[in-house]
Amino acid sequence: MLVETIETRAVISPRALRKQIDRSVSRALVDSAFATQLLSDPTVALGEHGCSPQQFKSLRNVRALDLVDFTQQVYALFWAPESTSSSLEASAPLAAASI
Repeated sequence: MLVETIETRAVISPRALRKQIDRSVSRALVDSAFATQLLSDPTVALGEHGCSPQQFKSLRNVRALDLVDFTQQVYALFWAPESTSSSLEASAPLAAASI
């Protein structure tokens, strides 16, 4: 008897998704192998977390040449439109990547 297992991941909030992307960029700054993986498949930033289909599609479509380009693209996708809730979060997203 063949049993199919469907993996379900909980969808995280937009804020939690931004935190996860930030963690991934921070890791990519010190781990060149992870940076290469992140640039070739941006959905690796999700780790074990899920997201909405639209967020996944947006992240999957990021095509960046380097981490600076990556951070600019994900900022435009996930921070800029809805960053009115926190002035600190809006003013310093992915700050580590600008070093």
